Amino acid sequence: MVILYRYVIIESKQHKPIDDDVISLFSELISPSSIKNNSDHTIMFFEHDIDLAFEDVILNVMSDTLTDLRVYASHAVSSVQERDIYVQAIQQYMDQIPFEKYYFLDDKIIIKHFIYRLSEDMKSLFLNKFYKDQVMIETLKVYLESNLNMVNAAKKLYIHRNTLIQRLDKFYQVTGLDARLFSEALLVYHLIH
Repeated sequence: MVILYRYVIIESKQHKPIDDDVISLFSELISPSSIKNNSDHTIMFFEHDIDLAFEDVILNVMSDTLTDLRVYASHAVSSVQERDIYVQAIQQYMDQIPFEKYYFLDDKIIIKHFIYRLSEDMKSLFLNKFYKDQVMIETLKVYLESNLNMVNAAKKLYIHRNTLIQRLDKFYQVTGLDARLFSEALLVYHLIH
């Protein structure tokens, strides 16, 4: 069994500790394995998939508790070390995004926010192990330049269509970015160029 590590960062607009009611509401929804409270945010760590639309959840929590919150929901990573690297980097990116701009954040929204000024560090973080993987980068480039057409891209790459599908699936599993969806393909395009 593969353990996938995820986390949620909850921030308060007032830059004060997150209320216990908010923490308990989120705890009921995600069953965290551990919780880290800081002076202006809380991080909840968990090791399971959840079927939650965090965007909807945060709206309900804010209306129920009458607080202004911002929540970041991570995609799954394969190790605690990788998760900790992500947490640190994501907190730095969140600090650069005005609180009022988004009440919900994930990797896709952060990439969109910085799309015209993506640093190599950001590309490395979001592309994960594929950052320097020339086979995957070439696969993505050809697929995107083929207008997301599997058949044409597979022919240009001299691979079977199923091999292309497997590569795109693997990319999605590792990065949380699905290059088969136009809106996410645009983000991938900016990350690999």
